[in-house]
Amino acid sequence: MTDGRHIPALDGLRGFAALIVAISHFPDVGLPRLIHHRVGDYGVMLFFVLSGFLMGHLYLARRPDRQAILHYGAARIARILPLYLGTALLSCTLFTLVDPAFIYPIDGRALLRLLTFTSPLPIFWSIGPEFQFYFLFPLIWLSFHVRRQNRRIAFFALATAICLIFAISPWTPGFSALSKLHIFVAGIGTALIAGRAPLRHSWRMPVLLAAFAFLGLLLFTPRSIEPLLFPSTRNDPKHIAYYGDAVKILLCVLVLYSATFSHRLNRWIWSNAPMRTLGAWSFSLYLLHMPALYLAARMPLPVWAKTALAVGFALTLAALSNRFFEMPANHMVRQRLGRLIQRRQSVGALVQL
Repeated sequence: MTDGRHIPALDGLRGFAALIVAISHFPDVGLPRLIHHRVGDYGVMLFFVLSGFLMGHLYLARRPDRQAILHYGAARIARILPLYLGTALLSCTLFTLVDPAFIYPIDGRALLRLLTFTSPLPIFWSIGPEFQFYFLFPLIWLSFHVRRQNRRIAFFALATAICLIFAISPWTPGFSALSKLHIFVAGIGTALIAGRAPLRHSWRMPVLLAAFAFLGLLLFTPRSIEPLLFPSTRNDPKHIAYYGDAVKILLCVLVLYSATFSHRLNRWIWSNAPMRTLGAWSFSLYLLHMPALYLAARMPLPVWAKTALAVGFALTLAALSNRFFEMPANHMVRQRLGRLIQRRQSVGALVQL
Protein backbone atom coordinates (compact mmCIF):
# COMPACT_ATOMS: atom_id res chain seq x y z
CA MET A 1 0.00 0.00 0.00
CA THR A 2 1.18 3.52 -0.64
CA ASP A 3 2.44 5.61 2.26
CA GLY A 4 -0.08 7.83 4.06
CA ARG A 5 -3.84 7.69 4.14
CA HIS A 6 -4.47 8.69 0.54
CA ILE A 7 -4.04 6.11 -2.24
CA PRO A 8 -3.85 8.02 -5.56
CA ALA A 9 -4.61 4.98 -7.74
CA LEU A 10 -8.05 4.70 -6.17
CA ASP A 11 -8.93 8.12 -7.60
CA GLY A 12 -8.29 6.78 -11.10
CA LEU A 13 -10.15 3.56 -10.39
CA ARG A 14 -13.17 5.56 -9.21
CA GLY A 15 -13.06 7.60 -12.42
CA PHE A 16 -12.86 4.41 -14.48
CA ALA A 17 -15.90 2.96 -12.67
CA ALA A 18 -17.95 6.09 -13.42
CA LEU A 19 -16.82 6.11 -17.05
CA ILE A 20 -17.79 2.51 -17.77
CA VAL A 21 -21.19 3.10 -16.17
CA ALA A 22 -21.70 6.10 -18.45
CA ILE A 23 -20.59 4.32 -21.62
CA SER A 24 -22.69 1.24 -20.80
CA HIS A 25 -25.80 3.45 -20.97
CA PHE A 26 -25.24 4.57 -24.57
CA PRO A 27 -27.84 2.10 -25.95
CA ASP A 28 -30.45 3.45 -23.52
CA VAL A 29 -30.62 6.70 -25.51
CA GLY A 30 -30.14 5.17 -28.96
CA LEU A 31 -26.37 5.56 -29.19
CA PRO A 32 -24.22 2.65 -30.43
CA ARG A 33 -23.06 -0.01 -27.98
CA LEU A 34 -19.33 0.41 -27.34
CA ILE A 35 -19.12 -2.06 -24.45
CA HIS A 36 -21.56 -4.59 -23.07
CA HIS A 37 -24.55 -2.82 -21.55
CA ARG A 38 -24.22 -4.82 -18.32
CA VAL A 39 -20.68 -3.57 -17.63
CA GLY A 40 -22.37 -0.84 -15.61
CA ASP A 41 -23.24 -3.40 -12.92
CA TYR A 42 -19.53 -4.02 -12.42
CA GLY A 43 -18.93 -0.28 -12.29
CA VAL A 44 -21.49 0.05 -9.49
CA MET A 45 -19.94 -2.92 -7.66
CA LEU A 46 -16.56 -1.20 -7.88
CA PHE A 47 -18.12 1.90 -6.33
CA PHE A 48 -19.57 -0.18 -3.49
CA VAL A 49 -16.34 -2.04 -2.68
CA LEU A 50 -14.44 1.26 -2.93
CA SER A 51 -16.80 2.84 -0.41
CA GLY A 52 -16.36 -0.04 2.01
CA PHE A 53 -12.58 0.03 1.52
CA LEU A 54 -12.31 3.77 2.14
CA MET A 55 -14.43 3.60 5.28
CA GLY A 56 -12.26 0.81 6.63
CA HIS A 57 -9.01 2.42 5.51
CA LEU A 58 -9.80 5.90 6.83
CA TYR A 59 -11.69 5.18 10.05
CA LEU A 60 -11.22 1.74 11.61
CA ALA A 61 -7.87 2.62 13.18
CA ARG A 62 -9.32 5.78 14.75
CA ARG A 63 -11.03 5.87 18.09
CA PRO A 64 -14.80 6.13 17.50
CA ASP A 65 -15.62 8.67 20.17
CA ARG A 66 -18.65 10.94 19.91
CA GLN A 67 -16.78 13.75 18.19
CA ALA A 68 -15.18 11.44 15.62
CA ILE A 69 -18.52 9.85 14.73
CA LEU A 70 -20.25 13.23 14.41
CA HIS A 71 -17.53 14.55 12.11
CA TYR A 72 -17.66 11.30 10.13
CA GLY A 73 -21.42 11.73 9.66
CA ALA A 74 -20.97 15.37 8.62
CA ALA A 75 -18.37 14.39 6.02
CA ARG A 76 -20.60 11.64 4.58
CA ILE A 77 -23.65 13.93 4.41
CA ALA A 78 -21.62 16.64 2.68
CA ARG A 79 -20.24 14.12 0.22
CA ILE A 80 -23.59 12.79 -0.99
CA LEU A 81 -26.50 15.07 -0.23
CA PRO A 82 -25.84 18.38 -2.06
CA LEU A 83 -25.28 16.95 -5.54
CA TYR A 84 -27.82 14.16 -5.11
CA LEU A 85 -30.59 16.49 -3.93
CA GLY A 86 -29.64 19.18 -6.43
CA THR A 87 -29.83 16.70 -9.31
CA ALA A 88 -33.15 15.29 -8.08
CA LEU A 89 -34.77 18.73 -7.68
CA LEU A 90 -33.49 20.03 -11.02
CA SER A 91 -34.59 16.87 -12.82
CA CYS A 92 -38.04 17.11 -11.24
CA THR A 93 -38.34 20.69 -12.47
CA LEU A 94 -37.22 19.81 -16.00
CA PHE A 95 -39.50 16.77 -16.21
CA THR A 96 -42.64 18.41 -14.84
CA LEU A 97 -42.30 21.91 -16.32
CA VAL A 98 -40.04 21.74 -19.39
CA ASP A 99 -39.70 18.31 -21.03
CA PRO A 100 -42.07 15.42 -20.22
CA ALA A 101 -39.70 13.12 -22.15
CA PHE A 102 -36.69 14.02 -19.96
CA ILE A 103 -34.43 11.08 -19.25
CA TYR A 104 -35.05 11.26 -15.49
CA PRO A 105 -38.87 10.93 -15.14
CA ILE A 106 -39.13 12.49 -11.69
CA ASP A 107 -42.57 13.73 -10.69
CA GLY A 108 -43.67 14.65 -7.16
CA ARG A 109 -44.10 11.04 -6.05
CA ALA A 110 -40.76 9.96 -7.49
CA LEU A 111 -39.11 12.97 -5.84
CA LEU A 112 -40.49 11.91 -2.46
CA ARG A 113 -38.91 8.48 -2.88
CA LEU A 114 -35.63 10.11 -3.86
CA LEU A 115 -35.72 12.29 -0.77
CA THR A 116 -36.20 9.19 1.40
CA PHE A 117 -33.48 7.21 -0.45
CA THR A 118 -35.97 4.54 -1.49
CA SER A 119 -36.06 5.20 -5.22
CA PRO A 120 -35.73 2.35 -7.73
CA LEU A 121 -34.97 4.77 -10.59
CA PRO A 122 -31.90 3.96 -12.71
CA ILE A 123 -28.74 5.71 -11.52
CA PHE A 124 -30.41 7.08 -8.37
CA TRP A 125 -31.19 3.65 -6.88
CA SER A 126 -27.54 3.00 -5.98
CA ILE A 127 -27.28 6.13 -3.82
CA GLY A 128 -29.76 4.61 -1.33
CA PRO A 129 -27.56 1.65 -0.34
CA GLU A 130 -24.48 3.88 -0.29
CA PHE A 131 -25.99 6.52 1.97
CA GLN A 132 -27.63 3.96 4.27
CA PHE A 133 -24.33 2.09 4.56
CA TYR A 134 -22.65 5.25 5.80
CA PHE A 135 -24.93 5.15 8.83
CA LEU A 136 -24.51 1.43 9.41
CA PHE A 137 -20.73 1.64 9.30
CA PRO A 138 -20.33 3.17 12.81
CA LEU A 139 -21.67 -0.10 14.26
CA ILE A 140 -18.83 -1.93 12.52
CA TRP A 141 -16.40 0.79 13.57
CA LEU A 142 -17.45 0.53 17.23
CA SER A 143 -17.05 -3.26 17.23
CA PHE A 144 -13.33 -2.83 16.52
CA HIS A 145 -12.90 -0.71 19.63
CA VAL A 146 -14.83 -2.53 22.34
CA ARG A 147 -12.85 -3.69 25.35
CA ARG A 148 -10.44 -6.47 24.55
CA GLN A 149 -12.26 -9.04 26.67
CA ASN A 150 -15.50 -8.36 24.77
CA ARG A 151 -14.03 -8.06 21.29
CA ARG A 152 -14.49 -11.70 20.30
CA ILE A 153 -18.15 -11.54 21.28
CA ALA A 154 -18.58 -8.30 19.33
CA PHE A 155 -16.91 -9.75 16.23
CA PHE A 156 -18.96 -12.95 16.48
CA ALA A 157 -22.19 -10.95 16.75
CA LEU A 158 -21.13 -8.74 13.85
CA ALA A 159 -20.17 -11.68 11.62
CA THR A 160 -23.43 -13.47 12.47
CA ALA A 161 -25.47 -10.37 11.61
CA ILE A 162 -23.62 -9.91 8.30
CA CYS A 163 -24.15 -13.57 7.34
CA LEU A 164 -27.87 -13.38 8.18
CA ILE A 165 -28.24 -10.15 6.21
CA PHE A 166 -26.47 -11.74 3.24
CA ALA A 167 -28.80 -14.75 3.46
CA ILE A 168 -31.90 -12.55 3.27
CA SER A 169 -30.41 -10.00 0.84
CA PRO A 170 -32.18 -11.44 -2.25
CA TRP A 171 -35.53 -10.63 -0.61
CA THR A 172 -34.66 -7.12 0.59
CA PRO A 173 -35.33 -4.05 -1.58
CA GLY A 174 -32.59 -3.29 -4.08
CA PHE A 175 -32.33 0.29 -2.82
CA SER A 176 -31.64 -0.95 0.73
CA ALA A 177 -28.17 -1.20 2.22
CA LEU A 178 -29.14 -4.65 3.49
CA SER A 179 -29.27 -5.93 -0.09
CA LYS A 180 -25.69 -4.77 -0.77
CA LEU A 181 -24.08 -4.87 2.67
CA HIS A 182 -21.95 -7.88 1.77
CA ILE A 183 -20.32 -5.86 -1.03
CA PHE A 184 -19.42 -2.99 1.31
CA VAL A 185 -18.13 -5.49 3.87
CA ALA A 186 -15.92 -7.06 1.18
CA GLY A 187 -14.39 -3.61 0.72
CA ILE A 188 -13.83 -3.23 4.47
CA GLY A 189 -12.18 -6.64 4.55
CA THR A 190 -9.90 -5.60 1.71
CA ALA A 191 -8.83 -2.55 3.70
CA LEU A 192 -7.97 -4.74 6.68
CA ILE A 193 -5.94 -7.14 4.53
CA ALA A 194 -4.13 -4.36 2.69
CA GLY A 195 -3.29 -2.54 5.90
CA ARG A 196 -2.34 -5.43 8.16
CA ALA A 197 -1.05 -8.13 5.79
CA PRO A 198 0.44 -6.40 2.75
CA LEU A 199 1.21 -8.66 -0.21
CA ARG A 200 4.82 -9.63 -0.85
CA HIS A 201 6.44 -7.76 -3.73
CA SER A 202 6.99 -10.95 -5.72
CA TRP A 203 3.22 -11.53 -5.84
CA ARG A 204 2.21 -8.04 -6.83
CA MET A 205 2.82 -8.31 -10.56
CA PRO A 206 0.77 -11.54 -10.97
CA VAL A 207 -2.12 -10.00 -8.99
CA LEU A 208 -1.96 -6.81 -11.05
CA LEU A 209 -1.92 -8.75 -14.31
CA ALA A 210 -4.89 -10.85 -13.16
CA ALA A 211 -6.83 -7.68 -12.25
CA PHE A 212 -6.10 -5.97 -15.57
CA ALA A 213 -6.91 -9.18 -17.44
CA PHE A 214 -10.34 -9.22 -15.79
CA LEU A 215 -10.94 -5.57 -16.72
CA GLY A 216 -9.85 -6.36 -20.26
CA LEU A 217 -12.39 -9.17 -20.44
CA LEU A 218 -15.11 -6.81 -19.26
CA LEU A 219 -14.32 -4.29 -21.98
CA PHE A 220 -13.48 -6.73 -24.80
CA THR A 221 -15.53 -9.81 -23.98
CA PRO A 222 -15.11 -12.97 -26.07
CA ARG A 223 -18.50 -14.40 -27.00
CA SER A 224 -17.57 -17.73 -25.42
CA ILE A 225 -17.53 -16.26 -21.88
CA GLU A 226 -20.16 -13.55 -22.32
CA PRO A 227 -22.88 -15.61 -20.55
CA LEU A 228 -20.58 -16.05 -17.55
CA LEU A 229 -19.62 -12.40 -17.21
CA PHE A 230 -22.95 -10.95 -18.30
CA PRO A 231 -25.87 -13.21 -17.37
CA SER A 232 -29.28 -11.99 -18.47
CA THR A 233 -31.33 -9.89 -16.06
CA ARG A 234 -34.63 -10.50 -17.86
CA ASN A 235 -36.10 -12.45 -14.94
CA ASP A 236 -33.76 -10.86 -12.43
CA PRO A 237 -34.94 -7.26 -11.88
CA LYS A 238 -32.72 -6.80 -8.82
CA HIS A 239 -29.64 -8.09 -10.71
CA ILE A 240 -28.93 -10.72 -8.06
CA ALA A 241 -26.82 -12.56 -10.64
CA TYR A 242 -24.40 -9.65 -10.27
CA TYR A 243 -24.75 -8.15 -6.78
CA GLY A 244 -25.35 -11.51 -5.11
CA ASP A 245 -22.62 -13.41 -6.97
CA ALA A 246 -19.61 -13.88 -4.66
CA VAL A 247 -17.28 -14.62 -7.59
CA LYS A 248 -18.11 -11.35 -9.36
CA ILE A 249 -17.73 -9.42 -6.13
CA LEU A 250 -14.36 -11.04 -5.43
CA LEU A 251 -13.17 -10.13 -8.92
CA CYS A 252 -14.05 -6.50 -8.19
CA VAL A 253 -12.24 -6.85 -4.86
CA LEU A 254 -9.21 -8.15 -6.78
CA VAL A 255 -9.20 -5.02 -8.94
CA LEU A 256 -9.52 -2.79 -5.88
CA TYR A 257 -6.82 -4.66 -3.94
CA SER A 258 -4.39 -4.50 -6.86
CA ALA A 259 -4.87 -0.72 -7.05
CA THR A 260 -3.59 -0.33 -3.47
CA PHE A 261 -0.09 -1.49 -4.46
CA SER A 262 2.72 0.99 -4.89
CA HIS A 263 3.67 -0.15 -8.39
CA ARG A 264 4.59 1.53 -11.67
CA LEU A 265 1.63 -0.08 -13.47
CA ASN A 266 -0.75 1.60 -11.06
CA ARG A 267 1.06 4.89 -11.46
CA TRP A 268 0.85 4.65 -15.25
CA ILE A 269 -2.75 3.48 -15.48
CA TRP A 270 -4.59 4.78 -12.42
CA SER A 271 -2.50 7.55 -10.84
CA ASN A 272 -1.87 9.68 -13.92
CA ALA A 273 -3.30 13.20 -13.91
CA PRO A 274 -6.20 12.60 -16.36
CA MET A 275 -7.45 9.55 -14.46
CA ARG A 276 -7.19 11.26 -11.09
CA THR A 277 -9.09 14.24 -12.50
CA LEU A 278 -11.75 11.86 -13.80
CA GLY A 279 -11.90 10.40 -10.29
CA ALA A 280 -12.54 13.86 -8.86
CA TRP A 281 -15.42 14.26 -11.31
CA SER A 282 -16.73 10.72 -10.78
CA PHE A 283 -19.78 11.46 -8.62
CA SER A 284 -20.92 14.26 -10.92
CA LEU A 285 -20.25 12.05 -13.94
CA TYR A 286 -22.21 9.20 -12.40
CA LEU A 287 -25.30 11.28 -11.59
CA LEU A 288 -25.30 13.58 -14.64
CA HIS A 289 -24.13 11.46 -17.56
CA MET A 290 -27.66 10.37 -18.53
CA PRO A 291 -28.92 13.94 -19.18
CA ALA A 292 -25.74 14.58 -21.19
CA LEU A 293 -26.29 11.44 -23.29
CA TYR A 294 -29.96 12.33 -23.71
CA LEU A 295 -29.06 15.79 -25.01
CA ALA A 296 -26.39 14.49 -27.40
CA ALA A 297 -28.71 11.77 -28.77
CA ARG A 298 -31.30 14.40 -29.73
CA MET A 299 -28.87 16.38 -31.87
CA PRO A 300 -29.46 16.16 -35.68
CA LEU A 301 -26.02 14.70 -36.34
CA PRO A 302 -24.49 11.47 -37.70
CA VAL A 303 -24.24 8.65 -35.19
CA TRP A 304 -20.46 8.93 -34.84
CA ALA A 305 -20.76 12.65 -34.10
CA LYS A 306 -23.51 12.04 -31.53
CA THR A 307 -21.31 9.46 -29.84
CA ALA A 308 -18.33 11.81 -29.63
CA LEU A 309 -20.61 14.62 -28.47
CA ALA A 310 -22.11 12.40 -25.78
CA VAL A 311 -18.69 11.76 -24.26
CA GLY A 312 -17.80 15.45 -24.51
CA PHE A 313 -21.08 16.57 -22.97
CA ALA A 314 -20.83 14.07 -20.12
CA LEU A 315 -17.27 15.04 -19.20
CA THR A 316 -17.92 18.76 -19.55
CA LEU A 317 -21.07 18.62 -17.43
CA ALA A 318 -19.24 16.57 -14.79
CA ALA A 319 -16.32 19.02 -14.73
CA LEU A 320 -18.58 22.06 -14.42
CA SER A 321 -20.73 20.42 -11.77
CA ASN A 322 -17.71 19.39 -9.72
CA ARG A 323 -16.04 22.80 -9.98
CA PHE A 324 -18.99 25.10 -9.46
CA PHE A 325 -21.49 23.08 -7.40
CA GLU A 326 -20.33 19.76 -5.96
CA MET A 327 -17.11 20.90 -4.26
CA PRO A 328 -18.34 24.33 -3.09
CA ALA A 329 -21.52 22.76 -1.67
CA ASN A 330 -19.47 19.98 -0.05
CA HIS A 331 -17.21 22.50 1.69
CA MET A 332 -20.13 24.69 2.77
CA VAL A 333 -22.12 21.79 4.27
CA ARG A 334 -19.06 20.40 6.08
CA GLN A 335 -18.23 23.80 7.54
CA ARG A 336 -21.78 24.45 8.73
CA LEU A 337 -22.19 20.99 10.21
CA GLY A 338 -18.76 21.30 11.81
CA ARG A 339 -19.73 24.60 13.45
CA LEU A 340 -23.01 23.07 14.62
CA ILE A 341 -21.15 20.14 16.20
CA GLN A 342 -18.72 22.49 17.95
CA ARG A 343 -21.56 24.68 19.23
CA ARG A 344 -23.40 21.69 20.72
CA GLN A 345 -20.21 20.42 22.31
CA SER A 346 -19.62 23.84 23.86
CA VAL A 347 -23.18 23.91 25.21
CA GLY A 348 -22.73 20.40 26.60
CA ALA A 349 -19.51 21.42 28.34
CA LEU A 350 -21.23 24.43 29.92
CA VAL A 351 -24.10 22.28 31.16
CA GLN A 352 -21.64 19.90 32.82
CA LEU A 353 -20.04 22.84 34.62
